[in-house]
Amino acid sequence: MNNYCAIGLYVFSGLVAAFSQLVLKLTAIKPNGKQGVMQFIDFRIVIAYGMLMGTLFINMIAMRYIPYKYAPVLSSVSYVFVLILGRFFLHETIGKKKWLGILLIFIGMVVFYVGE
Repeated sequence: MNNYCAIGLYVFSGLVAAFSQLVLKLTAIKPNGKQGVMQFIDFRIVIAYGMLMGTLFINMIAMRYIPYKYAPVLSSVSYVFVLILGRFFLHETIGKKKWLGILLIFIGMVVFYVGE
């Protein structure tokens, strides 16, 4: 596996993590009506945590092929994924500060990679 495939895999794991967070938030919005510990044994919650566990395995595979210094920069893309998924699936508004945050993330990534 080359560096570009590993970088793509690492970014993909951020997308999977964002989807798992979306599932958890949707479950919190629409509770299942169960009480106590049983509310956590819902198939949506189990799937979401399974997806998060999958991201750990994907990250372990990807990190075998890319330098560790890329990890913090690449993981910041997951914030963008969460924001976009929240906009389309939860109809959340994206204000000026959030757009500025996305822009700063991308500028930081460009500065990091160009400066190398």
